[in-house]
Amino acid sequence: MEHKPGVTLEADWSGPTMSYVDQDKNTECTAYLFVATFPYSQYTYVEAAASMNQSDWLYCNVHMLEFFEGSPVKIICDNLKTGVITHLKHGEIVLNDAYLSFAEHYQVAIMPAEVRKPKQKPSVEGSAGKIARKIIGMLRNETFRSLEALNRGIREVLDKLNSREFQKRNGSRKIIFETEEKPMLRALPLMPFEICEWSYNHKVGPNSHIWFDKGQYSVPGDYLNKYVDVRYSNAMIYVYSSHKLIAEHKRLPAGIKNGKRTKVSHLPYPLYVPETVESTIAKAEKIGSNTKTVVCRIYDNAKIKEQALMDVRTVLDIAGIYGAEMLEEACRKALKDFHMITYNTLIPYIKEISKDRKNEAKPGDAKKHEHGIVRGADYYRKDGTKQ
Repeated sequence: MEHKPGVTLEADWSGPTMSYVDQDKNTECTAYLFVATFPYSQYTYVEAAASMNQSDWLYCNVHMLEFFEGSPVKIICDNLKTGVITHLKHGEIVLNDAYLSFAEHYQVAIMPAEVRKPKQKPSVEGSAGKIARKIIGMLRNETFRSLEALNRGIREVLDKLNSREFQKRNGSRKIIFETEEKPMLRALPLMPFEICEWSYNHKVGPNSHIWFDKGQYSVPGDYLNKYVDVRYSNAMIYVYSSHKLIAEHKRLPAGIKNGKRTKVSHLPYPLYVPETVESTIAKAEKIGSNTKTVVCRIYDNAKIKEQALMDVRTVLDIAGIYGAEMLEEACRKALKDFHMITYNTLIPYIKEISKDRKNEAKPGDAKKHEHGIVRGADYYRKDGTKQ
């Protein structure tokens, strides 16, 4: 097959896999190799990914074009579900929305190979597959402590293989690519393609925030108690209502729980003031000394006090349902039996106090009037008739 420089780029997952150590879990993880090559120069790109899902497929495609510093006319790939929805023998090729957006962003045509016809992408099946196997062999005795470290190792070996002289052709993959093929590539957009996923039906809370991935993000106060959708990437989240963008925020760093991203203009009037450790302790103190003791012990038992904020709020919410007096009485009784007290500890005491008060409110053995309702003298006129 004759190939023109800069026209066709072949991409696929390689069969052989590698591994790396996840230090957080202290387990060995499988790494899947993404390979891409230009048939004309045989210049090849290889990247290890944690999975073969849609996000990793798109990230590898983006990194691939950044590595080549340009985009071809068309990309030939396999019929992966992460990119292609349908590819009928006689009919239209249907790409999924994410891969279609990728193609439109880089102005490149996606041409899936026909089903069960790997010869339509021979370079990625042949020479690029051999390079992937060589990389695995050359790094077989190395231990990598992260996926990033594995990819650094792959890049070092890949540069050597791409720079190696051809046996039956003048030059190397890298030289031919740099001199003949790279000038023919289209320039990349100024902004790389942003890979996003969707999460649906997030309810806007009374503080004008939604919960997403263990964090809170503000939306305009007009959407209180409504349901919105979230489109998110590794760096940003975008909030939509009825397909309309209503808010966007930088994503909270991984590992942060109960964090917040808030724009003051989103907050309803009067401005919502988030509760803090200090404000909840002050609220408990107003209810009573026993309630304050319960709240302080909950905070003292937590490694990070802010993590116990939700537990304290559930305790203080009892006052809003049953009254501050009953909460204080329940805390007084519970402290006699327990050192650490939570919402579930207090509820049986609340129910017991509520039951006792209902019994006290019953008439019991009080004497009933024997002659019905007795009206006073003022009810009658002097002549004995009713007024």
